Amino acid sequence: MCIPVPRSRVADLAGITLSFGCLVHCLLLPLLLLLAPALAPWLGLPESFHAAVLLLALPAAWIAMAGGWRHHRRRLPAILAAAGLLLLTLGLAAHGQWIALGDSETADRLFTSLGALSLASAHGLNWRFRHRRG
Repeated sequence: MCIPVPRSRVADLAGITLSFGCLVHCLLLPLLLLLAPALAPWLGLPESFHAAVLLLALPAAWIAMAGGWRHHRRRLPAILAAAGLLLLTLGLAAHGQWIALGDSETADRLFTSLGALSLASAHGLNWRFRHRRG
């Protein structure tokens, strides 16, 4: 028997997956590029990658947090999600050099990594609060 899965649950799973994918991209790809410079041309991602991830993360977070709020009425997941999305946006701005920073590459990695962790934590808490018994 197939039980329908609520959209907010699917959005939480998508948000966690996207957040960890983003974190892996931000932390492991530079290390891999340092260790294997000969592979760098094949591992590069298009400039639009950061914007695409943010555009996927926004609706996933919105759907998941709205569904979670209706279920558990806790603010913390939504606050963490908003902070994560803001940090991801700052990472995109640093990556595109739209904001004046000394080292935009380091700022991009820092903002994006913290944003991904915050967003993954938000989705994890939202999931936990939604499925907590009692």
